[in-house]
Amino acid sequence: MTDIKGIGPKKQAKLNEMGIYDIGGYIEYLQRYYEDRSNLVYIENSVDGEKQYFELEIANAAKTYFFKKNMSITRVVAKDDTSSINLVWYNDRFSPQSLKIGTKYKFFGKIDKSKKQISNPLFSKLDDDYIGGIYPIYSVIKGLSRKEFIQFKDTILDNTKIRSDYLPEKILEQENLVDINDMFKILHRPDSYLDLYKAKLSYVTRQLVVEHLANKLFNNIDNSYIKHKAISLTPYTESLDFELTQSQQQVLSEISYDMYSDKKMNRIVIGDVGSGKTIVAILSAIIAIKNGYQVAFMAPTELLSIQHHNNFKSYLNKFDIRSELLIGSTSTKDKRSIYRDLQNNDIDILFGTHALFQEKLEFNNLGLVITDEQQRFGVYQRKLLSEKGSSPDILLLSATPIPRTLALTMYQDLDLSIIDTLPSNRKPIESFLVSENMERRFLKFAVKQIQEGRQVYVVCPRVSDDEDSDVNSVENIYKRYKKFFEGRIRIDYIHGQLDVESKTRKQQLFANGDIDMLIATSIIEVGIDVKNANLMIIYNANYFGLSQLHQLRGRIGRGNYQSYCIFVASDGKIEDEKLKFIETNNNGFEIARKDLELRGAGDRFGVFQSGFTSDNMYEIYDEDLYSRVNRIVMNLFEDKSYESNIELKKQIENKMLEYKKIILN
Repeated sequence: MTDIKGIGPKKQAKLNEMGIYDIGGYIEYLQRYYEDRSNLVYIENSVDGEKQYFELEIANAAKTYFFKKNMSITRVVAKDDTSSINLVWYNDRFSPQSLKIGTKYKFFGKIDKSKKQISNPLFSKLDDDYIGGIYPIYSVIKGLSRKEFIQFKDTILDNTKIRSDYLPEKILEQENLVDINDMFKILHRPDSYLDLYKAKLSYVTRQLVVEHLANKLFNNIDNSYIKHKAISLTPYTESLDFELTQSQQQVLSEISYDMYSDKKMNRIVIGDVGSGKTIVAILSAIIAIKNGYQVAFMAPTELLSIQHHNNFKSYLNKFDIRSELLIGSTSTKDKRSIYRDLQNNDIDILFGTHALFQEKLEFNNLGLVITDEQQRFGVYQRKLLSEKGSSPDILLLSATPIPRTLALTMYQDLDLSIIDTLPSNRKPIESFLVSENMERRFLKFAVKQIQEGRQVYVVCPRVSDDEDSDVNSVENIYKRYKKFFEGRIRIDYIHGQLDVESKTRKQQLFANGDIDMLIATSIIEVGIDVKNANLMIIYNANYFGLSQLHQLRGRIGRGNYQSYCIFVASDGKIEDEKLKFIETNNNGFEIARKDLELRGAGDRFGVFQSGFTSDNMYEIYDEDLYSRVNRIVMNLFEDKSYESNIELKKQIENKMLEYKKIILN
């Protein structure tokens, strides 16, 4: 990449830190979200509290005022044909100095009509497309500005053919998909929302075709199965201190049928947060164990693995079932002992993360693999196990409730079970939608909960302050709260950029009650049960998807205390239909249906805000999309055109390598 103008060894090193090592990697590094900078407005016609695009003439030179220590305000007066306005920059006295009196510039920022000012606006010359149009926002690291990143990317797009398309031209025409080279160009610099929608649809279709084709190919190879003898689960259910719901009993019956039949189980259980999927999985594990097989139970994080093990160890011990835990922090001595006992068939069920697939680990007689919240990697997990000479049943658990018809389309290669009722003893969470100007009131409420011995989650959409975003960040809220509470409560923060050890330690401290308030990004969405946490505050709630808000809210309400969730709307978003709906609804399946309805045919993929990274791509629940993917896969599979398609084979291999890296690291 150093052949590209402006990219020297230092910039190359920064790009490497972002996971970009070559031209292809640069092109495939997609946006975090898009910002609409296309609609030019006049000062008088602008909407108070919203970010907008203005073309203004500079009326006077920049003036800087200093106050406190190292703090400054720089003001410039600008005008258009309808009015004049103050442009204000905080702690940035250099950028506005380039603005020349009598010259027109483009400005983009949020207007405050009561103060007659626009705070920290972005600006550019009239002939610069930095403002005007649909603008991609990328995650970059210190030492590389977004503007530089986009300049390098534009050079690449203008001078490089990305690759040959791995989907046949006939399929592109039939499914109205955009050519792969045009697709990436549109994703990086869209001219219209219609073009962007088509490009996003084409991108995610390609990604899912590769995954589904890999799934189909692998399922075709692996036809062996385990047939279990029927056992009575009555002694095991009667020893629980609660009764299974009718929905849990039905799902357990479906799983039992699979395990007793002449076929391999390959089933996904979808249930709302707190619906009791884990105990159903444990009872399924008992069927395998009592038939002489071993079970691997995998969770996405170490803490969740620890929680599962702690919750069920004593219960399993009652039936002479030995369970162990294997995670990254397990001592070398204990690991050796687990490896030995596992090979000798002395361990019945092993809890852990994807570390369970490391090469040194060998099961004696693996019969069932349970995977919690990571169904995306199911294909590769089975591939790894088959390479070890194992062919176990597969049970996947998902806490993302989606309508049955859509689930059947999404998971066509899996049998589907749904737990659609919650245990009767769970208290409904009380939810409130408020504006940010009520912050002092809800923080006083938080203090009251903490004084009563409870704990609080605070969720923000961003890790740090953006140069062009006015949403709350973890870093900003942490500083603000430290100042507000003045040491009266114990506050800490957590986000995805911290190392694994720090994240694990902080979550454990919170679980142990050593932290009163944990400020976090959506990283806590898949987290451990903290029964003492009964309050969640979600800032800029409109920036999250409806289903994601429900998942986050599900982190509280796990104990016997009444729980509360406060959705804090961004300026001007208090009437948001999405937020009003979740304020009054706790049913995950109803929320999922509403989520689909609100997206509508024109914005199913969140065109107006979201980017399309590999992280959020799997949050797309669209029946038409999955029908299209299944159609394409069937065409490729039936005419066997994939066999001679070198580029498509390469994509499947790359996807498997990506999963291997995620699973084994």
